[in-house]
Amino acid sequence: MNRLARRLTILKGKREGAFDAEQHHVELALRGRTARKVRTHLRRMDPVCMLTPRWSRPQTFLEDLALDLAVGEPGVSCRTVSLRPLKGRSETEAWSFVLRVLAQLYAVSWNEARAPQPASRLGFRTAVETMLERTQNEAIAPMALLSHGAEFVPWSVLDDLSQAWARFAEAHPEERRVTLLLAGTVEAPAMHIEHAPRVVLQDYGEAEAAAAIVGRSGPSARAQLEAAARFTGGMPALVDALGFGARARGALPRSNSGMVRALGKLSDELRGALEIAASDPLIAERLELLSRGESLVEVPEVDQPLKMAGLIRYSRRLGEDTVQLRAPALVDLLS
Repeated sequence: MNRLARRLTILKGKREGAFDAEQHHVELALRGRTARKVRTHLRRMDPVCMLTPRWSRPQTFLEDLALDLAVGEPGVSCRTVSLRPLKGRSETEAWSFVLRVLAQLYAVSWNEARAPQPASRLGFRTAVETMLERTQNEAIAPMALLSHGAEFVPWSVLDDLSQAWARFAEAHPEERRVTLLLAGTVEAPAMHIEHAPRVVLQDYGEAEAAAAIVGRSGPSARAQLEAAARFTGGMPALVDALGFGARARGALPRSNSGMVRALGKLSDELRGALEIAASDPLIAERLELLSRGESLVEVPEVDQPLKMAGLIRYSRRLGEDTVQLRAPALVDLLS
């Protein structure tokens, strides 16, 4: 079943189904809960800023979100775009890229997408407002621009985009027909849209991870799937790599060492991140404590580099912020 057919089936079940006695399983679907929250904001035409930790596969999340918004009610047409091509690009190149993307929101065809070429930051802000106004007036259906990779955009361009959106939103406090989602791995001050909620893209819950692994590897025994889901910690990149690696090998590995081998190149990438982090003696000691599987009270000066590296997740316990390794797989890679 392709992605669109699967989404339509799920939507039909939600509309026609009665109360589910297993509803608590839905609440344990952490990534699904994030998707519901974001969909609600976008259907209201609210902007959203999303923090996407490393290895969280934001593109897949946004593509699924776009399908849900398109087939649900009220329908919202989406344009999903990666901002990664702007890595290392100049401010003027970033202006042109962003304006071309905005022009494509209301253009009937790709050939009709025409964007101005600003010569200053003021000109860029004015052009963004013009594009948003034109989409507001000409778009056939409500539109949402879902972008990820904001960390690759020059900070001044993000700041100007935010200011232009603020003026547009002020001019249209109600019945807006266009909105923005800005996602990035770095929680920087420039990645900000006025009045936009800040949402963290969560990893899969255990049941979600098991279901995703089945979709990539094929059917397996329940005990194996549960073990594999726990091994990945729900990290989307790990889930994908393990599922596709298992399919290539014909079955899910039964041992942790076998699952590490099934990760392929991703295991080298994760080891590299761990080795870089552990080059600092304080962080190496912290990793050693975290590898025991316990949650530890947050120590910002030590945990921030691990957060930036995508190796830990935060939680709230007994009124304190705590941290833990994102996946048991990291313990095996540490050893």
